[in-house]
Amino acid sequence: MATLATDESNILDAETLNWRLIVYPILAALVIVVGGLGYYYYQQTQREQLEASARAALVEAKTPQDMLKVADQFPQTDQGTIALLSAANASFAQKDYASTIADYQRVLQATAIDSGLRDSAQIGLASAQEAGGKGDDAINSYLVVAREGVKSPYAPYAYNAAAQIYEQRGDKQNEQKILTEAASLDPDSPFVKQAQEKLKEFEAATQPPITAPVPASALPPPVAPAPAAPTPAQH
Repeated sequence: MATLATDESNILDAETLNWRLIVYPILAALVIVVGGLGYYYYQQTQREQLEASARAALVEAKTPQDMLKVADQFPQTDQGTIALLSAANASFAQKDYASTIADYQRVLQATAIDSGLRDSAQIGLASAQEAGGKGDDAINSYLVVAREGVKSPYAPYAYNAAAQIYEQRGDKQNEQKILTEAASLDPDSPFVKQAQEKLKEFEAATQPPITAPVPASALPPPVAPAPAAPTPAQH
């Protein structure tokens, strides 16, 4: 009987041990998941509050300097990025192209930024460089976006903007090259259609004129030969 009691005790201990091996890992996993979700929602709430504060500050900003202060006060936020873009646009309107370029460059240096905002800033940078007389820099900046191709909705516009700079310079070779690249993009884009029309003009200008045959009825009547001079009489 004593031996039987000992065996029953061992069986119960084994069952208890196996139960703990199952339950404890599950509890630990639940604690991790719940804690992780709690931290995520806490971070999300903090982020939303920060964005709301930045938005309120940006609404009150009236000058490029005020907008830059918002960007400095709320870095790494969407509203902070919008504040930089707003400052750049305001400086551009004031023809302060140096400040505009600096503001757009700050946007482009951000590590975490929406691709649409990045392309918009790149186009803005190119426009400021063009307006400030830095044509080569503007072309290179436009082409950064243009050569994203179908990945960027701004690509057709960027190609045409770069082509226009070449057109202003009278550089037909590079203009045609850029327009050819643009013509391969979305055919529904008005900028692509514009590029295609311009290429047709180039093609027409390089072809020799076609001379239509003149119908016989339009030709002048033949001229009758002049009468021969009379031969002098011989005596």
